[in-house]
Amino acid sequence: MPSSVSHNPAAPHSYGTPTIGAKGHLVTGSGFLPDHNVAIRITHAGEDIDDYLAYVTDGDGYLHSELPSSVTGTLSIAATDHRPDPDGACGWLWSNACILVVAET
Repeated sequence: MPSSVSHNPAAPHSYGTPTIGAKGHLVTGSGFLPDHNVAIRITHAGEDIDDYLAYVTDGDGYLHSELPSSVTGTLSIAATDHRPDPDGACGWLWSNACILVVAET
């Protein structure tokens, strides 16, 4: 039976700021809320438009996500599990941003 995914960003937690890393089309991270929806924000270099992809963390708050093969170029990537942060973009707590360069295949 699948576990339920939490949609309550204000749920009590003892987690700090999440961190991510990326290589190729793989984005991994830790410090997210367990079994929780996460949005990955992708910004192409030189553009003011962000794309968002939805993923779910595992039971320990780890993120393991494969970006679509159509995602190429120089990208800035960050992720949020929608915890509130009055100083964060859109009022959310975001992970570190990392730069990823993905060549077209």
